[in-house]
Amino acid sequence: MKRFLPSLILSVLALPSPLTAESGYDAWLRFAPVDAASARERYNTLPANAVALGDSVIIKTAQAELIRGVRGMLGRTLRAEANLPKESAIILGTFAAVSPLMPAGGLTTGLRQDGFLLKAVAVNGFPCLLIAAPNDRGVLYGVFALLSKIARNESVSGLNEAQQPYAPIRWVNQWDNLDGSIERGYGGRSIFFENGSVRADLKRAADYARLLASVGINGCAINNVNADPRSLKESFLPQLARIAEAFRPYGVALSLSVDLSSPKVIGGLETFDPLDARVRAWWQRKADEI
Repeated sequence: MKRFLPSLILSVLALPSPLTAESGYDAWLRFAPVDAASARERYNTLPANAVALGDSVIIKTAQAELIRGVRGMLGRTLRAEANLPKESAIILGTFAAVSPLMPAGGLTTGLRQDGFLLKAVAVNGFPCLLIAAPNDRGVLYGVFALLSKIARNESVSGLNEAQQPYAPIRWVNQWDNLDGSIERGYGGRSIFFENGSVRADLKRAADYARLLASVGINGCAINNVNADPRSLKESFLPQLARIAEAFRPYGVALSLSVDLSSPKVIGGLETFDPLDARVRAWWQRKADEI
């Protein structure tokens, strides 16, 4: 084995320099160009319009991600439409939004929330690609599934595919502290907190939500399970709302670990016994406040 090491080292050093520019930040969402001409030809029949039926923030995100991904991988800029044009289109919408376009019974799928349908259909005589779901978040997941197919050079013609998640709640847990440190963390400082407050710039938090959504994660507990009671203070909640706002376009729900002693530590009660009616009432008021 030893005699092969010098040639291996030389081979690594001889790699083209652009490879060193790949930081991994975007993960699979870097939408690298599809280089082979034969591969690009596979997607020549992809419609030139991205129609978003609905104006929710998640539906708009789905449309923007579709345009971004196709532009990055295929060098084509889809036209963003809110209404169906008189030509082929990629149609994004919930079943409620797209059903008027379909023949009776054409969308009977039995899909649960967050599931999605990718289907080649004819609408008003034009070949279209339908990305539909029971809810907005499912539409976004369907867009990411289509982009994943293109990234892997898979055919997207004649699609008739339905997917749905096994579990309704699919979340990740952070161990971030309000001072910006991360308990058992190995990847640097918190992207949510710094010096006892929520960070002023939450772009990385939004990018994280985008990555989570791209693989079907719909929730994130943002703080250490050994929670700081200050996170539940009335004055701190608007800061947490900013993180929720950064997550919202990608359908990622914000979850918060809590310190069970909070009714006593920040609520002024002499106990935090959950069997005490005053403690139960405190938690109910706090939940309503949040």
